[in-house]
Amino acid sequence: MDNKRNLPYDDSNPKDIFRYSQELLGLTFEDVLSRVFEGEELKNKIEYYNNPRGKGTLGNLLEEHYFLYKPNSSPEPDFEKAGVELKATPYEKNRKGTKAGERLVITMIPNTEPIEIEFKGSHLERKISKILMIWYHRIKNQKRTEHNIDFVNLYNIYSNICSKDLEIILDDYRTIVNKIISGNAHKLSEGDTKYLGACTKGSTAAKSLKPQYYNKDIPAKRRAFSLKQSYMTYVLNNYVQEGLMDYDSIFSEEDLKYGEFDEKVLSKINLYIGRSEEELYREFNLSTDLKSKQINKVLVNRMLGVNTDNSEEFQKANIIIKTIRVQKNGKPKESMSFPKIKIMDFINQDFENSYEYEFFESTRFLFVVFRENEEEKYILSGSKFWNMPIEELETIGRLEWNNYKNKFIEGVNFNVKNLDSGKQIIENDLPKKTDTQIFHLRPHSSKSAYLINGKRYGNGNESDMDQLPNGDKMTNQCFWLNNDYISDIIKDI
Repeated sequence: MDNKRNLPYDDSNPKDIFRYSQELLGLTFEDVLSRVFEGEELKNKIEYYNNPRGKGTLGNLLEEHYFLYKPNSSPEPDFEKAGVELKATPYEKNRKGTKAGERLVITMIPNTEPIEIEFKGSHLERKISKILMIWYHRIKNQKRTEHNIDFVNLYNIYSNICSKDLEIILDDYRTIVNKIISGNAHKLSEGDTKYLGACTKGSTAAKSLKPQYYNKDIPAKRRAFSLKQSYMTYVLNNYVQEGLMDYDSIFSEEDLKYGEFDEKVLSKINLYIGRSEEELYREFNLSTDLKSKQINKVLVNRMLGVNTDNSEEFQKANIIIKTIRVQKNGKPKESMSFPKIKIMDFINQDFENSYEYEFFESTRFLFVVFRENEEEKYILSGSKFWNMPIEELETIGRLEWNNYKNKFIEGVNFNVKNLDSGKQIIENDLPKKTDTQIFHLRPHSSKSAYLINGKRYGNGNESDMDQLPNGDKMTNQCFWLNNDYISDIIKDI
């Protein structure tokens, strides 16, 4: 950093850097620029920072024009004397509340040199231990420089508030390092870890493939250490705006000293192996009025000692509880559904930028299995953590996803069948479940609704159907994980 004596803050003092950063509150990025520039020069600067393809990020804008130092790619923290890293990071609002707009990328993971085995003293530790987070409100279709700066906080990984987080982040660091040094950097995915992720870096997958230091034979995608979006949402709603989220914790600080998060979660559930659903509902005073899927998720939370919808730890780590009922024949009762797709958006995406890729690449699941016995009761048989292996997602998953995309573009053909009962069935030629290994598309609506060649079919209404490229409409669709695929994942439970 330039050694300037006339800085409006003490660049060796974290508290004074934080004090100065608070003067940003309520300003837009344009306001920051207009303190330094005017007229044509101001107009050019605004244009430069609004260019989505340009190299001028909002973080660079603050570095150069507010904190008065030149943006650089130094491995040291931005405020080197104070050991503080600067990050401008977006948040968004929707009807469900306030969430982080994205993961927070910290620093690249080396691919051509050895990785530091120990977190203590590592490059990552220097960059992550103190972060000045400048939170701005990102609104769709608003120019970047018009975003408002609403919060600033000095995140300190070694503070009391983060002491439980630190244990999990250290565990995540070990998981990532162990995968890399075993020559498996190509198998890394964000779903492997809880709070600290290894996210991809590079405009396209092909461009980001590089040789890996520990395995010269198989190239791996360039990745960076990042704090996951789910964790950043928690930071925003609990550490920055305190108390906006109300979650119980599974563990106290003392419980997590040895990074045994997964084992300890599973052992809490496994205490109840062999008990039927009905016995467990009674034990935890659960009303059977709840729908079965919902009641079993509540049941799992109660086993973990959590009284809210989700635990603090699962919320931060983007872990989703899925309860699975397995019939006597060994097959899960049903496939597992995910949110509905918007067909016109779906066909305009590439797989790697799609919701489905992002979801399966970054989500961990806790599968809790109930198996049917001879008396047709469902008995708890065990649990496991799982995330989709990246090599499956990027081969079979990509192929199946693209088959659906291509079919929508080429055109879906319908066959209207009139039954003797007077009912009509509408068949289509989208790939069927039997054509897929991992996931398939099928309706996401209790009522069917179609508009084919200008004629309406089905008992649903406008909100039950979705637009096709040729102007026809079909019943809303969503992806389902195949029950055969799930069956294979849980066969060891």
